[in-house]
Amino acid sequence: MNAKPRIYQSIGNRVNSDYRQRIYSSSFLFCFLFGSAVLGQVPPNVVLIVTDDQGYGDFGATGNALIETPRIDALARQSLFFSNFYVSPVCSPTRASLMTGRYNYRTRVVDTWCGRSMMDSDEATLAEALRAGGYATGLFGKWHLGDCCPMRPQDQGFESVLMHRGGGLAQPSEPPQNKRRYTDPVLYRNGQEIQTQGYCTDVYFDEAIGFIDQSRADDKPFFAYIATNAPHGPYHDVPEELLQHYLTIDLSPLMLGSKEAGEKDKLARIAAMITNIDQNVGRLIDHLNRYGKLDNTLILVMVDNGPNTRRYVGPFRG
Repeated sequence: MNAKPRIYQSIGNRVNSDYRQRIYSSSFLFCFLFGSAVLGQVPPNVVLIVTDDQGYGDFGATGNALIETPRIDALARQSLFFSNFYVSPVCSPTRASLMTGRYNYRTRVVDTWCGRSMMDSDEATLAEALRAGGYATGLFGKWHLGDCCPMRPQDQGFESVLMHRGGGLAQPSEPPQNKRRYTDPVLYRNGQEIQTQGYCTDVYFDEAIGFIDQSRADDKPFFAYIATNAPHGPYHDVPEELLQHYLTIDLSPLMLGSKEAGEKDKLARIAAMITNIDQNVGRLIDHLNRYGKLDNTLILVMVDNGPNTRRYVGPFRG
């Protein structure tokens, strides 16, 4: 197999003209990163948070008055908000484009199953570019671009990895001993199977915070890609306290389809997972602020493809 092209020798350095000009022009991250480098500033840290099957309308910042996301709403008020922003209709193509800055079909990722979510190993990735520029790089949660060498995240530029396999927990890709658990899941750290403790989203953020602390100790800028499998289904294992909270709230105004009891229960479970994500985003922000890293950290929050049930989507139809 041919060696993978290295597009950037380091952040802010000249593009190697011997290689094809895959300069990530569609990746908004690089606008910020190169701007910082050109101005001679300290390279910014980057935290990229991508949630799974969450919709545009699942945030207070986009008009949802019932699902509680106060920390992400506050972040939206203080930040640049992309009002015109598109993703693919299913998750793996979005993730391939996000990692490469390229149209997903060029990466050979066109769907989520049957071998159509395995990214071409010759693709140059965001993690590789940042790692070549001196960044510590870590992925925590969902990859869904290939579970086998040379397509794993640790083969694609991420030096620290804690992930589930395939498209999510409680899917055929998970080890049988996980038994469809979101709580205390069996995950993979740098390719090695491990037993973890806690709700999956909490585990991913715990690992990311530990990675950030190690990067701080090593005096390196960091790129932390936190990709939750929540609020993707199934919905049998969600944060219990938040579930009980949402079962007391009438969520029917958010429902665009059936309003039967089973659908209301499902939405309460989805809402519990969403608020749990929000709490973890807040925990991460507080940690960065506590150690003086918040002002030099770019935090980006996005969804991968839209909602997993028919529910409120703001001004859109579905």
